[in-house]
Amino acid sequence: MAAATGMATAVAMAPLLSPPAAASHSRIPSALATPAPPPTRRARPRPRRLLVSAPAAHSGSDGAPPSTLSSAASSPSGKGNKGAGALTFQQAIQRLQEYWASVGCAVMQCSNTEVGAGTMNPLTFLRVLGPEPWNVAYVEPSVRPDDSRYGDNPNRLQRHTQFQVILKPDPGNSQDLFLHSLSALGINVREHDIRFVEDNWESPVLGAWGLGWEVWMDGMEITQFTYFQQSGSLPLLPVSVEITYGLERILMSLQGVDHFKKIQYTEGITYGELFLENEKEMSAYYLEHANVDHIQKHFDDFEEEARSLLSLGLPIPAYDQVLKASHAFNILDSRGFVGVTERARYFGRMRSLARQCSQLWLKTREEIGYPLGTYQEANLVYPHVSEKLSRKEVLGQAQTFVLEIGTEELPPHDVVEATEQFEKSLVQILGKRRLSHGKVHSYGTPRRLAVVVENLSLKQMEEEIELRGPPVTKAFGQDGKPTKAAEGFCRKNNIPLDSLYRKIDGKTEYIYARVKESARYADEVLSEDLPSIISGISFPKSMRWNSNIVFSRPVRWIMALHGDLVVPFSFAGISSGSQSCGLRNSSLANFKVETAESYLHTVEKAGIVIDMQERRAKILDDSSTLAKGVDGDFIAPDSLLQEVVNLVEAPVPILGRYDESFLELPKDVLTTVMQKHQRYFPVTSKSTGDLLPYFITVANGSISEEVVRKGNEAVLRARYEDAKFFYKMDTQKNLSEFRGQLKSILFHEKLGTMLDKMARVENVVAELTLVLGINEGMIPVVKDAAALAMSDLSTSIVTEFTSLAGIMARHYALRDGLPEEIAEALFEITLPRFSGDVLPKTDAGIVLAVADRLDSLVGLFGAGCQPSSSNDPFGLRRISYGLVQILVENKKNFDLTKALTLVARVQPIRIDNDVINEVVQFVTRRLEQLLVDEGINYEIVRSVLMERSNCPYLASQTAAKMEAFSRTEDFPKIVEAYSRPVRIIRGKQIESAWEVDTSVFEKDEEKALWSAYLEAVDKIHPGVDVKTFVEASMLLIQPLEDFFNNVFVMAFLNISL
Repeated sequence: MAAATGMATAVAMAPLLSPPAAASHSRIPSALATPAPPPTRRARPRPRRLLVSAPAAHSGSDGAPPSTLSSAASSPSGKGNKGAGALTFQQAIQRLQEYWASVGCAVMQCSNTEVGAGTMNPLTFLRVLGPEPWNVAYVEPSVRPDDSRYGDNPNRLQRHTQFQVILKPDPGNSQDLFLHSLSALGINVREHDIRFVEDNWESPVLGAWGLGWEVWMDGMEITQFTYFQQSGSLPLLPVSVEITYGLERILMSLQGVDHFKKIQYTEGITYGELFLENEKEMSAYYLEHANVDHIQKHFDDFEEEARSLLSLGLPIPAYDQVLKASHAFNILDSRGFVGVTERARYFGRMRSLARQCSQLWLKTREEIGYPLGTYQEANLVYPHVSEKLSRKEVLGQAQTFVLEIGTEELPPHDVVEATEQFEKSLVQILGKRRLSHGKVHSYGTPRRLAVVVENLSLKQMEEEIELRGPPVTKAFGQDGKPTKAAEGFCRKNNIPLDSLYRKIDGKTEYIYARVKESARYADEVLSEDLPSIISGISFPKSMRWNSNIVFSRPVRWIMALHGDLVVPFSFAGISSGSQSCGLRNSSLANFKVETAESYLHTVEKAGIVIDMQERRAKILDDSSTLAKGVDGDFIAPDSLLQEVVNLVEAPVPILGRYDESFLELPKDVLTTVMQKHQRYFPVTSKSTGDLLPYFITVANGSISEEVVRKGNEAVLRARYEDAKFFYKMDTQKNLSEFRGQLKSILFHEKLGTMLDKMARVENVVAELTLVLGINEGMIPVVKDAAALAMSDLSTSIVTEFTSLAGIMARHYALRDGLPEEIAEALFEITLPRFSGDVLPKTDAGIVLAVADRLDSLVGLFGAGCQPSSSNDPFGLRRISYGLVQILVENKKNFDLTKALTLVARVQPIRIDNDVINEVVQFVTRRLEQLLVDEGINYEIVRSVLMERSNCPYLASQTAAKMEAFSRTEDFPKIVEAYSRPVRIIRGKQIESAWEVDTSVFEKDEEKALWSAYLEAVDKIHPGVDVKTFVEASMLLIQPLEDFFNNVFVMAFLNISL
């Protein structure tokens, strides 16, 4: 194998090592390059632009790579080779090396330092920086201590094998190239459900992020596919494509084995025989024996060494030290030493070093003249707008218009938002451009956004508009003759001087003229406007690919037809046409749409269900039929259903089964795995509502249902084996035994561990119960619950499935025989976990949830961790928003300052009044947001919070009632009644000790106002409710009006009012 691999590597790298073409200076192999551009004035010519021109991924009837690619990449058969006929692990590596070499990648070697992923290898992290083209493929053993499982888990290894590919710049068909590579491994891409599932990748350690997908095959993630946007905290231009294969997972599927130990590494040798002992021993080291103090010192030493090397101008060895520090951190994390907040500090230290390495690397490459050349972005080619004479106008005739934007797979939520924006923008443009039309319909799938306009006119409607010119004083001289300003206005608008007329606008007289706007053809007008419509669609996260234009995911084709005429324009280097693309696993790679009227029929014929509601209905109907077949119902929450609807273009629900023994696991564990991790619909019994050993997955397109079913069943089985492993470990102890392990999870270096944090919570819950107005008799229950709160953070299953925090605490508490009210409180301390989540309802749960949030706010503000305008690493906004939700929804009259002062006393650092006041203001801003979100007028919210922010529930009640009162006819009367006295005394110094001398009253109106005031003043106090306030205020309205109408207020300055 070594000789073969070495030969393949040598052959693959030969084009890179041979002298470059004289006109190019590019080291890109010819298979990936286009001819060099004409010479420029630059001293060194620019390299050729990368353009991989492979046919569509689904060409060829058996799913094998196209004949234009190297024969070395061909699959031995077009089938999904299971078992004995499948590739060995070694052969799979060779196939991938040969395939990517055949399309122009250099095949290189792994890092000699532990890395958590192929991304961290300098061949990726440093090489994606700067303008030099770079196409590389290499195997990367990736070490992740937290995945240690002693070799027991079939899918988890502390050292797994990735195959990493970098394409820089994006060749334009990288998804097709990837799908060909699967065929090179013997995977029939038509039989399997190959799915691109949104994955917004981010590495806080590297200061890197990108947008792309997890690539799923029959429910199993086999690859990560990412368009890098930033690395080393630096923006990337050009953008690189990263493709990372998980080889163990792929080979388990190919060989049809259920454990990594059984993978045939090479003939006669299994993966387990080679690496199982390594997994056992390294797992024992990472999880049990690694000395935390030593590893922490190693981290500090590596950090110091990196800084020293950076100061010497050596980015490569400095980055090697960053990798060593990262591995040390991963060991600390696997030992449970790093808490959520402390993690941010470690990440910040490593990110700073990675940024400095990146900056120094770029500087070095620039100084040595970019040896691999520099990337030149392709010139975008814009089509000619069709001639007006290209069609004959038929008076009164209108035709259907369709615009389809073809993309790589959009995130599900982007499909919904973009479809709505797309339709709205087009309708606005049509109106603005005087193009009459009929009904407008919008459609969206993961790979296309489309708008169909019925009866769109062929030409604009003519319109006469009035144009304003310069002022008359500038348009005509003293002799009454037109000036150059008037002549210029006429020349610009092609109008005669004698058509001008005068008209006053405001206080100035201008010259005007009426001009007829001629009617232009619709295709001409739309050619100008359609690019801006597409670019105007906004997304929560957008990306660049091969241009500075941004979109949710790369745009790969555009179809624009008005009747049978192509509306010509370009966007992101793509010219519009009449071609669309079919399903990825269809034999119909591309298809032509003859007319806009035939668009929907043509798309339907291609097997695509373009309408969201139709896809939704099909999924629900087919899933219901499948569930009824096993006497069950299926669970499809709206959020999950909406996601699934927009993950597919041609939904095919499939019923799968899992072993009944897994039903012994907690229901929440089973459903979390199915819904959150796999996007499955759980199936429940019609009669009992209990889970049945079935699930429904929704595949895409024309696949082999049996192949996809078995694949998904294998994936779920592995997931449940994982959960079973963790659950078995956890249930060997009582929940109380996990409490002590919180000492190994650091909350914050100044605030101690999670055990320290929960001890503080335990110390304040008794007093806080009373502050919240809860019966004193609840204190024992609250204290018992506080003694166990957050203990499940130390359990294996919560470490693996973090969304189960609180849920598992409740489960384990009930399993240990603890009272239900304590178990529920252990769950409710985590609420709310996300927007729209349920809130704690039990007294004990409310106390714990409030205490935990107050401790985080006071402690982290005191430690200097306040959020900035753009950064909130500790989620303090979410924490405080949840706090006010709990208080408001549970109607707790609560003195915020008093509670914060109480919590401040138990902090390990000094908390002064300034910090408490800062937290009050911070929480008040979240309360303001909550009330505005509920539809209360912003000015009312602000006025209420000026007086009542210290009690969120009272403030919310006051604001809601004031909002209702503001709609009554009495509201403006009271506002006016208060406004006039306020205006009079504004800016004047008023002593509250002043007394009113009634003996100097001269008029009846003064006496009446004073009498009304005395009647009202007893009813108005700081805690007054709105109804009483209104009633008291109404007593003052008429006396105040009479007073101001008949009394000179400032007549005698020595009279107190």
